[in-house]
Amino acid sequence: MTLKDRFAQADVHQPCAYMITVNAMTPEDQKALAEAWDKGMSQRTILRVLRAEGYKTSNEAIMAHRKGECKCVK
Repeated sequence: MTLKDRFAQADVHQPCAYMITVNAMTPEDQKALAEAWDKGMSQRTILRVLRAEGYKTSNEAIMAHRKGECKCVK
C-alpha cells in the first residue's frame, strides 16, 4: 500500500468515539439517552450512567460530539 492509499483510507468518514458507543446501544438505550439529553441532564451525569451500564466512553468524546468538534462533523 502506498502512502497516498493510506491517507485516502484514513480520510474515510467514520463516526466519532461517542457515536460508536451510541450505535452499539440497543434502540431502547438510545431512546433513554436521547431523553436524558432532552431533559437537560449534564454531560458528567450522562457519562457516569453510561459507564455504570458498561458503555465505554469519555467526557472528552461526549463534549467534542456535542460541540460539533468530533470527526463525525469534519
